[in-house]
Amino acid sequence: MTVTLGALNGMDRATFVELLGAVFEHSPWIAEAAWQRRPFASIDALHQAMVDTVIAAPHDKQLALLKAHPELGASKIVAEFSRREQASAGLDSARLADAAKLRNLNRTYRDRFGFPFIMAVKGKQRAEIIAAMEQRVTHAADDEFAVALDEVAKIARFRVDDILADDRAAAEPDPMAGVGAQLLDRADQLGAVTEVPGTVTRTFLTPQHREAARMVMDWMRFAGMDASMDAIGNVVGRYEGAKPGLPALLIGSHLDTVRDAGKYDGILGVLAAIACVGAMHKRNERPPFAIEVIGFGDEEGVRFQSTLLGSRAVAGTFDKTVLDRKDADGVTMREALAAFGLDPASIRMIARRRGDVLGYLELHIEQGPVLEADNLPVGIVTSIAGGTRANIDVTGMSGHAGTVPMKLRHDALAAAAEIILAIEARARDNPALVATVGRIAASPGATNVIPGKASFSLDLRSPDDATRLGAYTDIVAASQSIARKRGVTVAIDRTFESPAVACSAWLMVEIERAIAALGVTRRRLASGAGHDAMAIASLCDVGMIFVRCKGGISHNPAESITEADAEIGARVLYRVLRKFQPRDATPPRKTERAPG
Repeated sequence: MTVTLGALNGMDRATFVELLGAVFEHSPWIAEAAWQRRPFASIDALHQAMVDTVIAAPHDKQLALLKAHPELGASKIVAEFSRREQASAGLDSARLADAAKLRNLNRTYRDRFGFPFIMAVKGKQRAEIIAAMEQRVTHAADDEFAVALDEVAKIARFRVDDILADDRAAAEPDPMAGVGAQLLDRADQLGAVTEVPGTVTRTFLTPQHREAARMVMDWMRFAGMDASMDAIGNVVGRYEGAKPGLPALLIGSHLDTVRDAGKYDGILGVLAAIACVGAMHKRNERPPFAIEVIGFGDEEGVRFQSTLLGSRAVAGTFDKTVLDRKDADGVTMREALAAFGLDPASIRMIARRRGDVLGYLELHIEQGPVLEADNLPVGIVTSIAGGTRANIDVTGMSGHAGTVPMKLRHDALAAAAEIILAIEARARDNPALVATVGRIAASPGATNVIPGKASFSLDLRSPDDATRLGAYTDIVAASQSIARKRGVTVAIDRTFESPAVACSAWLMVEIERAIAALGVTRRRLASGAGHDAMAIASLCDVGMIFVRCKGGISHNPAESITEADAEIGARVLYRVLRKFQPRDATPPRKTERAPG
């Protein structure tokens, strides 16, 4: 975490040593001695006090300090500072030839001097480091001892600067100043890109999708990214790291909306990610990894009744059978992609390789009332509820409304109504389950005709997969029972199924640290809504930041956030990016599937 010099000067001994004890590798005695010399007028004064302590120490303590450092390129490094520094110099992913050379040089150096090779590697390239090792191994023992201590002092200065980053940054212009107002303004601009005037409606592969994508790509390029559209209609902006071609941290959310939507669902996360990369670009910062900001073309699934299309393609789980799904006008997804200028056959090329991806972050409005009830602007998502979606068609017999007796009717709509009530009853008494019928249609749709067909949707969600799947089985059985009783038939087409997804523990911790650094109370909460992170979880670890929305209202024109909350959310994401340290790859998780 970062603190100010004033706060450091006011700390008791234990807190001071806990914060600064790792500045010199596994040597908290240096921080203990420096504590007695408070207050410090500047960062320089603090660093000098600690260096003076090392200089005044006896030779055996200095030697122990040098021996406490890990070898460069070591496979296991306990100290967090050393792990970050070596990772930034590419020493955690050395090519095999370099790795062998490092091992040999480390062995030769240690045999000659009795301690590991030490160098302040931050900001240096691997080849530069190896060249320095080859040169320094020829030094006289006393000369190299002095050089090693000097490198330790340089390392300590980097670490002190990191801890007191807020003090160093105080004199610099804040690259995130006014970001909340910028995010709301850009959301307003995108909200005006709509298929239906007076609403926010922007569905997949429409002219409005194209215009929104153009605007977002322009903002990405202004923020220093290379931007393009992929074969499924995602907008991708890439910000290279310290060198081209590094593995990337993915950040994203979706550009599409439901019909008559709010302005912030999905798009806030894309805009916040662009703002964060733009702030890094202003400071000429290039992290030891690349960043890819993705605006997914379709998450909501409004047009083709199949959700998470963009994120599934990136994760490599896109089901090509959905290309034959038709929209309300009878246009297949395959045809719509071609008309949009995209090649359906190239969708498989979008899939990322696991070794090229470091993780995924998504900032999103909460779409629920928890943060507002707790009076908190942001929260840390722990998990995303699993979901099942289906289309249910009930077929009976049309007839004259005046001549068919009630007992002889095969009313599809009445049967559908009874099934819907059974769905509600199945979910009502289980707090871990929600069930929604959000769409219904009857035909032929005349006032004086008994409905011969009724079609409706089913949406089931639960953080517990067994609960959700058990409810689905019961609903299918209840639907069939009601259909038999009423003399109708029922057909159930399950269009989507996704298991519950747990957010990565280490990414939750990184988000919590960023929130705490802003002085905001940390709050963990689960997500009942689905997100693109569900699909990306099959590719890599995922983390999510929630931003408070008024009344918990979403998928509604009344969806609302404040400028202040938008800024806090973006600042949390910005801090996570600047402190992000890649972790080793973990096995992918099972995730959603879309039955064909």
